[in-house]
Amino acid sequence: MSDLAHPLMAVFGGTFDPFHGGHARLCELVLSYPEVAQLRLVPCQVPVLKQAAQATSEQRLAMLQRWADSGPGRDRLIIDSQELERSGPSYTLDTLRQLRRQFPHWQIVFVLGADAFAGMDHWHGMDQLIRETHFWVFGRGSQTVVAPKLPITQVDSLAQLGLQRSGLWVEGPSSGRDWASRDLRDDDRQWQAALPEPVQEYIQQHGLYRHGHKSLRDSQL
Repeated sequence: MSDLAHPLMAVFGGTFDPFHGGHARLCELVLSYPEVAQLRLVPCQVPVLKQAAQATSEQRLAMLQRWADSGPGRDRLIIDSQELERSGPSYTLDTLRQLRRQFPHWQIVFVLGADAFAGMDHWHGMDQLIRETHFWVFGRGSQTVVAPKLPITQVDSLAQLGLQRSGLWVEGPSSGRDWASRDLRDDDRQWQAALPEPVQEYIQQHGLYRHGHKSLRDSQL
């Protein structure tokens, strides 16, 4: 029996520059859990701990929407543009507070990779963030999930997130191959295999990332 008395919203944020197969696989894993009533993808405007995106906000949003519209069973998937509509750096704390105001009766869990989780103690407003959400952590490839030195408690299942309002974390299964957007932008050999087809088509149509991928279109001929 689930302890979740309220619908569960999973929130997955990132630069998504571009959205690749690793992101898609993680989304599929999240949506494979029937407890998840909704998965919200939140592309960020100005990443605080990363380099600025190469594609524009509009382009990254369009790539996400094309992927979201491309397959069946997308009724639980929402593309949330709130960070793109705000000026200045994109802080997860601001986003989650806004979602709590919009959905006061929902249980919220923030989805992130093991690498981001390990460095989470450097995030803006971390003490307050722990009071706003739970965390669902996915390794990539053979990554080991290492918890940061923060006052958060690991539980064994999503159902146990209902035990309290926030401050818990649960480990998900590995999302597969260890792809990262920054690596894909620099490696033509991996580029096509790593991208969902709707995203690849959009990149070709709009000539994105061409300075690092001159052979992308030629390899399609």
